Amino acid sequence: MKIKREYSIAGIAIAGLLLLYFGINYLRGLDVLTKRNVFHVVYNDISGVNSASPVFLNGYKVGQVVGTGLLPDGSGRIAVSFQLNERQLKLPKDTKVQIYSADLFSRALQIIIGKSPEVAQAGDTLVGNTELSLTDAVGEQIDPLKRKAEAMLANIDSLLTTMQDLLNDSTLGDIDASFSSIRGTLENLNSTSRRLDALMAAESVTIHAVLENLRRVTANLDSYHASLSSTLSNLDTLSGDLASPRTRQMLADLAETSTKLKGVMTGLEQGEGSLGALLKNDTLYDNLQSASKELDLLLEDLRLNPNRYVQLSLFGKKDKLPKLTDSDVQRIKQALQDDKRMKP
Repeated sequence: MKIKREYSIAGIAIAGLLLLYFGINYLRGLDVLTKRNVFHVVYNDISGVNSASPVFLNGYKVGQVVGTGLLPDGSGRIAVSFQLNERQLKLPKDTKVQIYSADLFSRALQIIIGKSPEVAQAGDTLVGNTELSLTDAVGEQIDPLKRKAEAMLANIDSLLTTMQDLLNDSTLGDIDASFSSIRGTLENLNSTSRRLDALMAAESVTIHAVLENLRRVTANLDSYHASLSSTLSNLDTLSGDLASPRTRQMLADLAETSTKLKGVMTGLEQGEGSLGALLKNDTLYDNLQSASKELDLLLEDLRLNPNRYVQLSLFGKKDKLPKLTDSDVQRIKQALQDDKRMKP
């Protein structure tokens, strides 16, 4: 009777241990009654992953982490073992297992199916990578903002220090004086505006007259619109006539005549031809001047001594020669001297 009781106690203890083992594995999500289908992945960092972390495929739970441990090579890398509960799921050799943030607080593994035709077997080591956690991602976004904010705060502090140095008693006095000057300027503008209003009121009649004159001028322009149109039309016709072939031919002939006249004038300036020789040679001028002097002397001699050229005798006797006055002698002498100077 005593032996049966000990067997009963032993059986109850064994049953309790088995129940505890199955219960713990059940709570962990492991099915101990099925064949273990375990794969391994190596990571540098498994923050947030523990022995109860789930394994997902496209959001569907297909397994669970069953163990973690450091590699014996001393590299500090960590091996994660997970059990795949779906028998019909075949993993290619290039399948990746990624650690990602399942929610705001927990991390999990997700399977990214590869394209290799070779299927991985239980116990194989798959390729693993790690996605940044939400905290790390937010930290990467916040760190640059933090640095910029710190630099901005330093600039603001420097700006405030500079403003404090600038806003001393003297500067504040200058600012007060500037505001007083601005206030005086605004008062002057207000006074000027009032005077301008008074002037506009006083000259309203004159302004009205000016506007009326402008209106009349506009009306006159409108009344002369037809004349202006006719004038512009005539100008258009004149420009068309100037552009006609006959006008162009006339202008061409005029240009040709001008060219020929320019050539003639150039020849005259160079002394070509009789007229050119007359313009450029001074001999004719000198001869004409000498002849003029000799003619003057002849006429003077004829006036003084007419008996040399015409014999007049009323009684058969010769007339006596007239006597020359001093002025006549002086004039003849001056003429002879001028004639000598003119001759080469």
